[in-house]
Amino acid sequence: MMTFSQLQMDAWLASALLPFIRILALFSAAPLLSHKGFPARGRVALAAAMAFVVAPFAQVPAGLTLASAAGLGLVAQQVAIGLALGFAARLLFAVFEIAGEFIGLQMGFSFAGFFDPNGGSESAVGTWLNTLGMLLFIALDAHLVLIDTLINTFTTFPIAHDAFASLVGLRLDRLGSDVFRLALSMALPATMLMLFINLVLGFSSRVAPQLSIFSVGFPITLLAGLLVLALGTEHLLAPMTEALQVFLAPLR
Repeated sequence: MMTFSQLQMDAWLASALLPFIRILALFSAAPLLSHKGFPARGRVALAAAMAFVVAPFAQVPAGLTLASAAGLGLVAQQVAIGLALGFAARLLFAVFEIAGEFIGLQMGFSFAGFFDPNGGSESAVGTWLNTLGMLLFIALDAHLVLIDTLINTFTTFPIAHDAFASLVGLRLDRLGSDVFRLALSMALPATMLMLFINLVLGFSSRVAPQLSIFSVGFPITLLAGLLVLALGTEHLLAPMTEALQVFLAPLR
């Protein structure tokens, strides 16, 4: 008859639950995986299946009890790492949203926010670029890259007794500048074109003051912005790939 001690049961429970908590925290924050269309039971089942595969290689410290202070600290560590990885993946879409807001502001789409009964301030260009970024996220198999990065975190950010030592190395605050850098580089061509058109319209208003620049300028900037978006859609693959490398590199 096989018998198991309490220490063995605690060790097996910790080796199974700690990877499961990190994976489930990622699924709760990552794009697509955290969408309301993804059922919660399926999310938990997928996290449990991945934890079953990862557990033998997670290198959970021996003699660990989750009910202790060290165990609770490791639980907090897994939640923080999973949420940090999901947050880094969400920054990908922040690049597209900010670039869309810049372009939409120059095109004049920001006026639509004044007439939105729901009080929304998001422009149509930002929504469109966000949807396009989500399609590119799937087309580039970025969700698989995200899961692969999660598996690598068990090596780069191991489960150790010093629960909060690895959290210092995340440094997600550095990614804020990369968000604005990539967003500005993506919106720069359209912004420069809109600036040139506004300069031409301003010069025209000085030459012919009788022209109604407001009624003429809005259709011109709108059509020019739509033309830039139509011609520049095929060039969004490179910024998406660069953003994927920038935001996931610190966690690999």
